[in-house]
Amino acid sequence: MSSRVRVLRSGNYRRGVTDDKKRLFAGRGITPKGGLVVAGIVVGAFALGIGVGWGTSLVGGELAAPAPSVTASPTASETATPEVSLDPMEPIDRELDEADAAAGLVSLEVPTQADGTFHTVNGDAQPTGDAKSVKWVRVETEDGLTLDGDALATFVIDTLNDPRGWGAKGLYEFVPTTGAPDVRIVVASPTTAAVRCPTPHVAARIGAVTDATASASPSPTPEASAATSCADEGLVVVSLYDWAAGLDGYGDDRTGAREYLVNHGLGHVLGEEDVTCTSGRAPVMADQADLDDACDPNPWPSPDEPVGTDEPSADASATAKDE
Repeated sequence: MSSRVRVLRSGNYRRGVTDDKKRLFAGRGITPKGGLVVAGIVVGAFALGIGVGWGTSLVGGELAAPAPSVTASPTASETATPEVSLDPMEPIDRELDEADAAAGLVSLEVPTQADGTFHTVNGDAQPTGDAKSVKWVRVETEDGLTLDGDALATFVIDTLNDPRGWGAKGLYEFVPTTGAPDVRIVVASPTTAAVRCPTPHVAARIGAVTDATASASPSPTPEASAATSCADEGLVVVSLYDWAAGLDGYGDDRTGAREYLVNHGLGHVLGEEDVTCTSGRAPVMADQADLDDACDPNPWPSPDEPVGTDEPSADASATAKDE
């Protein structure tokens, strides 16, 4: 043992180490120089692996989109369109007349369903300042329906500002806007009307938030009606079939029926509840789609107010948006 130590400490130390290295790699056919190269490759690969792993964890943890979570269902399920039951719609077998044209109708063919999206048909106007309160109104139609938007907007705004309407005695002035409204009057296909407002005869809650903060051209969605009523949202949806065909209780007075549809719906937005008519002139908040024989139809909240010859308080036919 002592003699070996002396050898290692002598000038033959480097030669002894070299001999050991030769013996170490001899069985594998690797020279000492080649071994150094292999070792360098191994160390470099190891360092590279650590760097890649660190970078991957950084991207995966902070920058990359999270991996999808595993759900019980192997495939994503689509949201089903709510099923609705529509009353039978008899074909409208008559010719268009001047009253139809004034209400924006250009065809009496009513599709059961349209696109489900909406566009504004009125322009902008300014209030006169003669009323105690201003209600901003936006008139919309469903895409896929054939209507004269200018005529429809004029009819609706004129109806709202009629002296016999909800603004009687200077209570309200209804002013058209293409911006965020207090009230939206929407003419839709029968299916969309039924889906969007399954319970239209529900008064708005006191203090309920309306659609005043909505964007300029939102599309009503069925999901929104689950949380609030249409009245809570300031929304009046009228079926195009009712707009074209009228209501049985009004007979051939289809203009009166259309005025009733607008005023009755607005009444709910203003917080009015439905009432019952047993005889005489029906209140506007009675369900006049199915009136008792002893009741007379009435589309106005204040039917006894005198009707002047003054022009409407707001210019409903202001430059309309392109359809």
